[in-house]
Amino acid sequence: MAHPVQLSSSRDTPNPLRPYYRPPSIGLPPPDVNATSSATGASSSLGSSARGVFNDLDYSSFLNDGDSASVADMGRKVLDQALWKYTSVLLAQPFDVAKTILQVRLATQLDAESTLRRRTSARFAVDQYPPSDDDSDPDEPSYFTPTKPTRASESDRSRSRRPRTPPSRSSREQSPAPHVLQLRRPDSVMEALSQLWQQAGAAAMWKATNATFIYNVLLKATEGWTRNLLSALFDLPDPSSLSSVPAEVVAGAMGGLDLADSPSPLASLGIAVAASAIAALLLAPLDLVRTRLILTPTTSQPRAILPSLRLLPSLTIPTSLAPITFLHSTLPTLLSTSTPLILRQYFRIDPLSTPATYSLATFLTSTTELFLKLPLETVLRRAQIAHLKSSHKHAYNKSALNSFRGNKSVTSPDMDTIVPVGPYRGVFGTAWSIITEEGIREQPPQSRLNTPARPGLVAQKKDKKGQGIGGLWRGWRVGMWGLVGVWGASALGGGGRTGGEF
Repeated sequence: MAHPVQLSSSRDTPNPLRPYYRPPSIGLPPPDVNATSSATGASSSLGSSARGVFNDLDYSSFLNDGDSASVADMGRKVLDQALWKYTSVLLAQPFDVAKTILQVRLATQLDAESTLRRRTSARFAVDQYPPSDDDSDPDEPSYFTPTKPTRASESDRSRSRRPRTPPSRSSREQSPAPHVLQLRRPDSVMEALSQLWQQAGAAAMWKATNATFIYNVLLKATEGWTRNLLSALFDLPDPSSLSSVPAEVVAGAMGGLDLADSPSPLASLGIAVAASAIAALLLAPLDLVRTRLILTPTTSQPRAILPSLRLLPSLTIPTSLAPITFLHSTLPTLLSTSTPLILRQYFRIDPLSTPATYSLATFLTSTTELFLKLPLETVLRRAQIAHLKSSHKHAYNKSALNSFRGNKSVTSPDMDTIVPVGPYRGVFGTAWSIITEEGIREQPPQSRLNTPARPGLVAQKKDKKGQGIGGLWRGWRVGMWGLVGVWGASALGGGGRTGGEF
């Protein structure tokens, strides 16, 4: 009986059935029948070693995320951030309400009359009792005041003796409504707050607080989600996670997104700006509701957020609001986001190597952003209140034509506002009308002409129409005090809290 030929398993020995084949010198060796048992033992040893490796891994950091203690800590952290954010909005809301009132208020002839009345009274007092040039003590009382009545006092006395006539019908019709604020100064935030307190109580100073809080939270969340989505679509890292500098250092320096470590800084900058624009355009109806709640009296219904959203003709941004909303959201974001990139790449100013210079530079950038944002915000508020008044009038006309289907809560053709609002004439037209047409422009202090012929003559200056450049920056003092406070808290080491996002 012939025995079968056993083939060798060596890679170097040629195969007699394939004499011209040479196996490659790389790769896995062919399986050896004789090594089956040894392979089984090796696999068991490999499994035991793998189990040993897995046993050495620490799963506590992953498994502890699902237990009750970690969930409670996470919920407590979210609640703490929500309370901090709501408290910040609650403290700033009265000043935000007063700033919005001053931005949309139409400077009427009443402001001019009150200004002229103050100047006339001051000029009359100077003409009657001109200051003497002697060396007497200014604190010494005057014992030689004239006792003879002047012509002005005689005319006032004769005027008081005349019978008072009742006001005409036109003047009664032009008298303001009880809910309209009687502001005499177009730039006084404290006067607006005082008038709100006197007419509607302390609750009027915190109008639209919940709407402001919800809008700020949704704006940050929508902007972050959109930024992550656009970064994934364009195969770029998220701009918020690019900084190699610790987040608390950047927050303490009041910096924006740091794009210096991005593989494509310009693309990341475009993504950040686009995310801000998309978030602002999506949340424009909620911003409309917030403006309506601030500028309408507390007796105007509804005062809740959801019923106010139902009153809007559409939950998308109107066409007239799209340009100014886009500019208001993109230009400040472009400035604040590009500043850290320019400081680090071109000026070698880093929050770690030069923290003081970086903090000062970002503070100046925040100041520039404030003065860039306020004119855009003024025009935006004018556009929003103009759209709200137009929608209210359209709803009233629809209710009058179809009373059984219309909105029965619309009882007047004009929407009640707590101040007379200015018109909206486009982005540049509104700014130009505020500067050159609304109200009058107060002149600098008048100089006295001490001529020998006519001593005590006061130089007269013609008043100019319009509020001037200052009409576009209503409430800038409140914004500056806020920036100084945040910058001071950051300089003292409290930047970790001020820079957090909720």
